[in-house]
Amino acid sequence: MKICKLLLAAVGATVLLGALVSTASAGRLEISTKEISSMWRSVEFEGAFGISTRCQVTLDSTLHERTMVKRLGTLMGYITRAFLGTCSSGSATILTETLPWHVKYSGFSGTLPNITSIIVHVIGSSFRIREAGGITCLARTETNRPATGTFHRNTSTHFLTEVGIGGTIPTSCGPEGTFSSDSGPISVSSSSSTISVSLI
Repeated sequence: MKICKLLLAAVGATVLLGALVSTASAGRLEISTKEISSMWRSVEFEGAFGISTRCQVTLDSTLHERTMVKRLGTLMGYITRAFLGTCSSGSATILTETLPWHVKYSGFSGTLPNITSIIVHVIGSSFRIREAGGITCLARTETNRPATGTFHRNTSTHFLTEVGIGGTIPTSCGPEGTFSSDSGPISVSSSSSTISVSLI
């Protein structure tokens, strides 16, 4: 009996130690590429007067490195190109002269090592919105009012599957506006290849 108890205790301690080591060592993220493209069929901006503008949006970003420490506020890279597609309601102009926009790491969802999503903040994104009623407002995300991007991750394959954006943004029209999107696909900027994120 004593031997069985000792064996069980040893096995339990080994499993616990292994879990702790796995969690403790997962202090960095490794991404399979430095070039990421995200696309949305519909990004909706609800302006100061409650009127919505909906447009297609594509963003290309470049990371500084393929590996990064999971530290809040870490500058991961920049959004270097922004494209506006067809607007189904209202109209908008991306102020490309304000590029590049900062992309900062802002946390994750899930339990280590099974991260289900990675959250980033985008600071400096700027655009001009012309609402359906003819009112034009300038909008720009700031440190305390960033755009939030949520990248969803498959815990089995480690692939990023989709991304959604949203946030509250100051406008030149006085009251703040809000924006949200559908879930858009993610790929390597130069191809349609999938992107994986692993913990190391």
